[in-house]
Amino acid sequence: MRPDLVWVTNSAKVAAVVDAKYKVERPQGFPDADLYQMLAYCTALGLDEGHLIYAKGEDVVKSHTVKDVGVQLNCHTVDLSLEPVELIRSIDDLAALIASTANGDLGLVV
Repeated sequence: MRPDLVWVTNSAKVAAVVDAKYKVERPQGFPDADLYQMLAYCTALGLDEGHLIYAKGEDVVKSHTVKDVGVQLNCHTVDLSLEPVELIRSIDDLAALIASTANGDLGLVV
């Protein structure tokens, strides 16, 4: 398993996992297979939260909590139609949001 981004603390503990999806969500919402994949990443890494990032489409940002496991799967979108400066700002905001929910003192991104 190889997620796109694993955020590690300065003490070498995994704090966050992020997977970018190079597609817009389907008309009926974000694909279930992506949620299962992120659940597998969270389980393997011992995390109670994971993040999927999509190109902005019609669906609103959602979070799913897996019952009886307590893992929260967060679906975020990035509006690729923004001007470059605004796009970078929105990505910075998303990174700050993910960092604020991560476990521990963040250090290295691998």
